[in-house]
Amino acid sequence: MVVQDFEDFMVFELEKSGEKKKIKDISQQNLQSLLHSKQVLVIVRRDLKRIFIWKGSASPVQKRFVSSRVASTLRQELHVGSKVVSVDQGDEPKEFLDAFQLESMPVTETLEDMRYERNIEKKEISPEIIDLASRVKTSLKDRAFLEKKEEKVKDGTSTNIPRNVKQEIFNKLKVINRLIEEITDLLEKN
Repeated sequence: MVVQDFEDFMVFELEKSGEKKKIKDISQQNLQSLLHSKQVLVIVRRDLKRIFIWKGSASPVQKRFVSSRVASTLRQELHVGSKVVSVDQGDEPKEFLDAFQLESMPVTETLEDMRYERNIEKKEISPEIIDLASRVKTSLKDRAFLEKKEEKVKDGTSTNIPRNVKQEIFNKLKVINRLIEEITDLLEKN
């Protein structure tokens, strides 16, 4: 296709072969009629510089995979800095809904092999867990250091450990044990 062949609004469906097929005689007002659970569509809005990949909740995995390649190819053919936006049925971004004056579509069916979590199903990570994860990461680095020191003592390469280093090792091990207790408590709460 030549750039002049492109319109501001276009919809492509994907064939089983992975080829795109332009849907003719479709308007933004009747786009909703094409959106169903077994469909994958690539929707172009040149005026918004957006290429939306709409994926129905029970659409074939192969079409979902191929849709990214098709959108990327369209982006190059359009010669504009279009952003590709992935849209999952039931988890549509506001940008997509507003662009076409649509309501979010409820998920009525899904494929057995779909193992991803939709954004609305994901739990928020509490700030306590994020802080704890950071402290654990630091403590694990300390633990690796301590284990190296302990190995040197065991293999006899370092029998002379100053008292202050022994105290430091003891204190850091206490911190690590306390963090493990905090993790256990947080996991029990969640």
